[in-house]
Amino acid sequence: MNLKQKTLSGIKWTSMSSIIIAVIQIVQLSVLAHYLEPSDFGLMAIVTIIIGFSALFLDLGISASIIHKQDITHVQLSSLYWLNIASGLVLFIIIYSLAPFLANFYNEAELVPIIQLLALNFVISSLGSQYGLLFQKALRFNTMAKIGILSVSIGLIIAISLAMYGYGVYSLVYSSLISTIVSSFMNIFIGIKEHRPSLIFKYREITSMLSFGAFQMGERTLNYFNSQFDTILIGKLLGVEALGIYTVAKNLSMRPAQIINPIITRVTFPIMAKVQNDTIQLKSIYLKTINYLSSVNFPIYVLIAILAEPIILTLFGKKWSDSINVLQVLSLYGAIRSTGNPIGSLQLARGRADLGFYWNLGLFLFFPITIYMGSHWGLKGVTYSLLSLMIAISIPNWYFMVKPLCGATFKEYFWQIIKPFIFAVIAGLSAYAISFLFNIKNIYLDASLTIIVMTSSILILNIYFNHKFTKIVIELIGRRKKNDK
Repeated sequence: MNLKQKTLSGIKWTSMSSIIIAVIQIVQLSVLAHYLEPSDFGLMAIVTIIIGFSALFLDLGISASIIHKQDITHVQLSSLYWLNIASGLVLFIIIYSLAPFLANFYNEAELVPIIQLLALNFVISSLGSQYGLLFQKALRFNTMAKIGILSVSIGLIIAISLAMYGYGVYSLVYSSLISTIVSSFMNIFIGIKEHRPSLIFKYREITSMLSFGAFQMGERTLNYFNSQFDTILIGKLLGVEALGIYTVAKNLSMRPAQIINPIITRVTFPIMAKVQNDTIQLKSIYLKTINYLSSVNFPIYVLIAILAEPIILTLFGKKWSDSINVLQVLSLYGAIRSTGNPIGSLQLARGRADLGFYWNLGLFLFFPITIYMGSHWGLKGVTYSLLSLMIAISIPNWYFMVKPLCGATFKEYFWQIIKPFIFAVIAGLSAYAISFLFNIKNIYLDASLTIIVMTSSILILNIYFNHKFTKIVIELIGRRKKNDK
C-alpha cells in the first residue's frame, strides 16, 4: 500500500477500536455508577493521577523517539527495552514506598493498598510497551486495535463482576491490573516473533535518543500536570465526594477527544515523521488533521452540552444530577482543548520536543492559579475558570507552537477551527429551535429529535461547505465496503 492507503487503513482500524473501547468504557462507567459511591470514583481519580504521572517516567520519554528515528538498530531497541524494564521496577518500588505519604496528603488511609496494588502496572506494562510502539511505527493499527479491544473487554467483565459482589473501589483496581496484563502479554506474544531483544545494553548507542527523550519526558510531565491540576486541587480543596462528581462529568466531557483524536493523531504522527523534512506537505497534513478533528469533535461537544441532563440521568441516575451543569461547561472546554492535541504529533515529527516543553512550562504557572481561584465558587467556578483559560491561550498556542513548526498562517490555522465551530453552532441552534417549537415533554424523545436534527444539519453543511472532510469520509466508507466484499 502507498502512504495514503496506509493512512486510510490506519484511520479505519483506529476508528473501530477507539469507538468500541469508548463504548465499553462508558458501559463500565454507567454500570459501576449504580454500584459505587461518588467517593469511590474520587479515590480512584486520585490514584489514577498518581499512577498516570509516574507512568510518564516509565520509558524516560524515549517512546516517541523510536517512531521518530527511521533507522533505529536492533542494538538500540534491545538497550531501550532493558532500560524500560529497569525503570518499571524502580517506579514500582518508589510508588509502593510512597503510598502512605500520598494517602496522608489527602487524609485517606484507604489509598495505601490501592496505590500499592496499581503500582504493579509499571512492571507489567514495561514488558510489552516497546512492541506496541513498533506496531505503531510499522502502521500495524489492525494489531493494535485487536489487542486494545480484547484487554478492555476483559477489564469490563472483571470490573462489573467484582462490583456486583461488593468489591467497591477494588473492582476498578483489579480491572485495571487485568487489562494491563492482557495487553502486555498480547504485545509480547505477537511482537516477539519479529523482534526478540538481545541480552545487551549499550548506553552510547542510545544517548541521542535519551537527549530527545529528556525534553519529551519534561513536556509530557508538565502537560500531564496541566491536564490534572483540576483533579489534584479539587480533591484537596473541595473533598473526595465533590471530586467524584467532577470526575464523572470530566470523564464524559473528555471522552469524545479521547476517542476521536487518537483515530487521527495515532496515524498522522508516524506519517508526519516520514515527511518531516517536507514543510509544505507537513503543513498540509497538519491542517487537514485539525479540520477533520474539529469537524467531528465540535458537533459532538455541542450536542453533549445540549443533552447533558438526559445523558447524566440515563447513564448514572438522579444521585449524579450535580454533574449536569459541570458537564455542560466542560463540554465547551473539551471542544477547545481537543484542537491543541495534534500539535504534539507535529512537534515530535519534527524532533522538536523542546518547544512542547517550554510551552507547557508556561502553562504550568497558570493552571493551578486559575483553578485555585475558581474553586472559591465550587465546581462551577473551576469549570468556568478552565474554559476562560483555554480561550485565552488559543492565539499564543498558534503563534509559539504551530507557526514555527509548519509555517501555518493565522488565517490558515484558525479557519480549520472556526469553520467547523460555526457549523456546530448553527446545527445546535437549529436543533434547539426545533426542540423548542415542538415542546416535547419526554426528555428522551426530545433528545432523539435533537440528535436527528443536529446530525442532519451537520451533514448538509459539510457536504456543501467542507468538501475535503466530506471527501475523506466518503473514501473511508468506500474503502470499508470494498474490504467487506
